[in-house]
Amino acid sequence: MGLRPGTEIATQALVACPDARPPAYQAAIGLAEVGQLGLFLTGFYDRGPGPLREVARRVLDRDRYARLERALGRRRHPDLPPDQVRPTLAFDLALAAERRLSGAPRRAVARWRTDRFDRVLADAIRRRPPDVAFVFSDVGSEHALPACRSWGVPVVLSMVHGDVREERRILDEERSRSPETFGLYLGDATLDLAELDWLHQRRLRDLELADLVLVPSEHIASELRRHGFPADRIRVVPYAADVRRFRPDPEKVHGRSCTFLFAGGICQRKGISYLLRAWREIRRPGWRLQLLGAPPRDLRPLSGLLDGVELLGRVPHAEVPSRMASADVFVFPSLFEGSAVVTYEALACGLPSIVTPSSGSVARHGIDGLLVPPGDADALAAAMERLGSDPDFRASCSSSARSLAELFDWPRYHLAVRDAVASVTAAGSPADP
Repeated sequence: MGLRPGTEIATQALVACPDARPPAYQAAIGLAEVGQLGLFLTGFYDRGPGPLREVARRVLDRDRYARLERALGRRRHPDLPPDQVRPTLAFDLALAAERRLSGAPRRAVARWRTDRFDRVLADAIRRRPPDVAFVFSDVGSEHALPACRSWGVPVVLSMVHGDVREERRILDEERSRSPETFGLYLGDATLDLAELDWLHQRRLRDLELADLVLVPSEHIASELRRHGFPADRIRVVPYAADVRRFRPDPEKVHGRSCTFLFAGGICQRKGISYLLRAWREIRRPGWRLQLLGAPPRDLRPLSGLLDGVELLGRVPHAEVPSRMASADVFVFPSLFEGSAVVTYEALACGLPSIVTPSSGSVARHGIDGLLVPPGDADALAAAMERLGSDPDFRASCSSSARSLAELFDWPRYHLAVRDAVASVTAAGSPADP
C-alpha cells in the first residue's frame, strides 16, 4: 500500500534481548505504539493457543498445566504485535542444558548460546539494516554491534547491570570479607571466574561500540564516568513497575508489629548474608523476616543465620503483588545490580524500602525509606530497627513510596526509549570506533 504524499516513514528500530526481562518487552512495546518497531528479536515467545498447547492440556494434569500457563504468560504480552516478534528457541534450549552441566561442558554451552544469539542478531541486521539497533547487554558485542558499524546503524545499548570494574572490586572484597558465603555469590549458579571475566570483556566491548548507553540508575552512570566513559553518551533511564497490579493493601495499619520482606534471588550478590546478620541482631517478638524467592539448595553457608526466618520460596507470578503488599518494609541490600524491577514494585505496594545505592532503587533516603552502604550489616540493622520501631515514620514513607512509584510507570519508560532512539537517529550514522 502506497503512502500519501508528505507522509513520513517512521524510524524502524530493531530491539534485541533473548530473555523475558520486563524492560526489553516494554522497550519493544513503547516503539510499537508509535509504529517504530521493525523487529523484536528475543528467545522463546509464546504465541498463544495452538496444537502444542492443546497436546499439553490433554497430557498434563490440572496443576502442571496451570504452572505451564503461568510460565508461558511471562513469555508473551498482549501489546506486542506478534508479526514483529522473532523468537530464537535455541537460546532457551541451550540455557536449559547449561543448567544441568558443570565445568568445561557448561562453559562451552554458555558461550555457544551467547555466540549463537549474537550471530542471529548480526544476520538480521545485515539482511535488513534497521534505522537503529536497540540492544540489551551481552547480546551483540562480537558480531552484531560490529555489523552495525559496518552498515552505519546507530546503537542504543540498554545496560542492565552495573559497571564490570565495580563487580571485580566487589568480588575481591567479598572473597576476603565474607569467605564463608562467597560461594553463594550467584546462589546455586556456579561462580566461574574465568567465565565471568569473559562476560566482563564482552560488556566492555558493548560500551565501546554503543553510540548511546542507557543506564537504569545514577549510581551506574557515576561509575561509568569515574572510569572515563564520556558523559554525553550516557543517559539515565530508570525502570518501572506496573502500578495497576502492584498496589498497597488498603486495610494495612502500621503498628508495633512489622514484617520485613526480601524478594529476589537469595544469593550473596543480593547481600543476603548481611541481611541475615542484621536480622539476628534486631529480631524480636512481633517482627518477621520473609524471604521471597527460591533458596539455594545448599544452605550450609547460611547455617546459624536462618533462625526465625520465613523461607517463602517461589510463588506464582500472579501472587507476588499480594504477598508484597502484605509486608510492612522491603529490604534489598544488593551489592551489585542494574536496577532491580522488584524495587519499583515494592514502592508501588507502598512499602518503605531499605536499599543500597547499588540496588538501583529510586527510593529517596528519609522520604520513601532508608539507604544503607552495601556490605554493612550494622547499618542495615540500624535502618531496620528505625523503620520497625517507628510506625509513624513507616506510614509516612509508605505514602511517599506509592506516590513516587506512580511517577515511574512503564508509559514514562516508553517515552524515554523513544527519545533515545530519536536522539541517535538525528545524530546520523556512527563514526568508526
